[in-house]
Amino acid sequence: MHKLYSVVILICLALCSFAATAQYKLEIGAGIFTTQLPHYPGADQKKTYVLPMPYIFFESENFELERNRLTGFMWNSGNWHLDLSAGAGIKVNSDDNEARVGMPDLDWVFELGPSLKYYLQGSPKSPQHLVAEIFTRKAIATDFSSIGNVGWRYGPAISYQQQFMVDGANHLALNIRVVANFSDKRYLDYYYGVNTQYASDTRPEFHNKGGYAGSDLSLGLTYKTRSIWTGGYLRYYQLSDAQQVDSPLFFNTQGWSFGLGIVWIFYHKKGK
Repeated sequence: MHKLYSVVILICLALCSFAATAQYKLEIGAGIFTTQLPHYPGADQKKTYVLPMPYIFFESENFELERNRLTGFMWNSGNWHLDLSAGAGIKVNSDDNEARVGMPDLDWVFELGPSLKYYLQGSPKSPQHLVAEIFTRKAIATDFSSIGNVGWRYGPAISYQQQFMVDGANHLALNIRVVANFSDKRYLDYYYGVNTQYASDTRPEFHNKGGYAGSDLSLGLTYKTRSIWTGGYLRYYQLSDAQQVDSPLFFNTQGWSFGLGIVWIFYHKKGK
């Protein structure tokens, strides 16, 4: 985990360096986040995680970074915007999962790629907006000592955000997002494939095809003051008719996850 903290520190230093030459707003904080997740979508086991939560908010004319949202504003024309889309998956020790015992662990997975958005209502910086998008992300797996290619994830999504001002500068934000997920063969095999050396009488060899990988609906609510950020989410997964349903590592066509976090924001800086 110390390498993860080093990455966070480097990002902070890079943002501070960039901020020296541009109009910007920068906030840095730290807190704690707890979440309950299936080991992977479709797994029959769950785990509750309590994790440190670094908080970085950076906003300039052409760039915005906030928690798990990275917006590059790389190009726009009218209601069309091209920016960056990011995602992540948590590490799972295979010995803790009955279906995967004896198989390689699932490492941290980080995803990054372009997202083409059309604003049906509002704009990226407006307090209320409705957005349709198509995203594609390259995924890598890492234990912070090596990096592996996990393939690609892509698909359409639609999201809605509404911010409400409370007591002047403080605000409450509601986010709703629906995603149809598609993945290539390599990505699905990382989670659901069984190679010959790991096959058994109860876990036959299995290789995925790329294609539809399930849908999810998420609801998020956050409240922010100058010194405190707190928020939570609830997500529902629907995996019926997904490519991976015939895998011996797949068990549930439906599932839920949720999380709650709180952060102390201790550093504020504005430029020009």
